[in-house]
Amino acid sequence: MPSRRFWLATVNRLVMKTVTIPGWGYIEIKNVVLDLNGTITESGEPIPGILDYLQTLSSEGFEVYILSGDTRGILREKFEHISAVHTVTAETAGAKKAFVESIGPEVTVCIGNGNIDIGMFKTSGLSICTIQAEGASANALLHADIVVTHVRQAIDIILDSKKLIATLRS
Repeated sequence: MPSRRFWLATVNRLVMKTVTIPGWGYIEIKNVVLDLNGTITESGEPIPGILDYLQTLSSEGFEVYILSGDTRGILREKFEHISAVHTVTAETAGAKKAFVESIGPEVTVCIGNGNIDIGMFKTSGLSICTIQAEGASANALLHADIVVTHVRQAIDIILDSKKLIATLRS
């Protein structure tokens, strides 16, 4: 019997990806929630190539959300015009957590780097902390299931189940 399985259920264009991870159990992924500042932007500018990665997630059937306290005031300006993503202003850790709870935390992967992301990390089915040019909080690292050095790696792990299995299996 293979160590992984995929179950795809199409509801409109949404796909739920289920991966069985030895020693972990299984994880279902429908939603991908990303923090803005320090996660998909650096100093207020989108990280090169990130728009293509977000489009790939969407084209694979995932619902993609960008949540941000919008410290730099760029969320809508830089991302609202992209049909592949939903932009949501969430100014507190509690607001981010509440949003994740509203879309189904058990089928949601959250990607972030700061203290404001800890609530959604604790609530989501899978959390990934990125350590990039703007750094990451030590508390975010401690509450993440996976830690990577770039958001592209986090998205690759979501898209490639073998990477997810290799990272989480015990």
